[in-house]
Amino acid sequence: MDVKDYNLKDLRKKMGLVMQEPTLFNYTVKENILYGHDTATDTEVREAASIANALEFIESNDLLKAYDDNFVALHEAFVEHKDAIVLRVGNEPYNSKLQILSKLSANELKAGKFKSVKGEVDDRSEKYKDINLHKGFDIECGIRGGKLSGGQKQRVAIARAVIRKPKILILDEATSALDENSQKKVQVALNNIMVGRTSIVIAHRLTTIESCSRLVVIADGVVAEEGNFTELKNAEGGYFASIAAGIKKTEANEKLRVKNAK
Repeated sequence: MDVKDYNLKDLRKKMGLVMQEPTLFNYTVKENILYGHDTATDTEVREAASIANALEFIESNDLLKAYDDNFVALHEAFVEHKDAIVLRVGNEPYNSKLQILSKLSANELKAGKFKSVKGEVDDRSEKYKDINLHKGFDIECGIRGGKLSGGQKQRVAIARAVIRKPKILILDEATSALDENSQKKVQVALNNIMVGRTSIVIAHRLTTIESCSRLVVIADGVVAEEGNFTELKNAEGGYFASIAAGIKKTEANEKLRVKNAK
């Protein structure tokens, strides 16, 4: 059926999207997930986070200790932990650094700093708050998700996509910006959410597409090859076989470079 025959709004409601650089807002983890479906229950929020392999950091103390990536947050932390810092560096260096941070903080506020407003996203009635969520869900993600690592941001974005219960999932370079360790954790989450739905995967890493049931190779705007991963990879002189060989060589060189750097 031609996609043009569908109602565009209804079609988009059936889709979930996870991009290379996820867009997170300076709201709580829970509100960032609810952005995908603002009338979901707290049970559904936690289930989405679990499928996205995100509970590991949300329900840990590490997230509670995270600071935002701006001067206002750093200034507040500097004042809050004055005694410990003075004990480590002394009064004079502390006061000197505090003056610098005060100026930078004032400039940042003057330029305009987004502050989240409680209830701006999560305005659900109490009937939706059916369980007590871990306090990690109430931690703000920071401006552009600055409190979270790349892998953590991606997993919150995956939870936001899965809470929509999409029929079609689009993964656009969802792991390409991550280091190897984060990529493995995110890949687990992606494998979880691809079950039972149509997934369209755009990727540079072979590990991302190995489990796909069907690969379509486009060359010059037309379908050049079609088949599963093993068939296309072993096809002598094929488009995908040459691409896979090139990627494998690049990945091997990158691992060697990292090893030599260490």
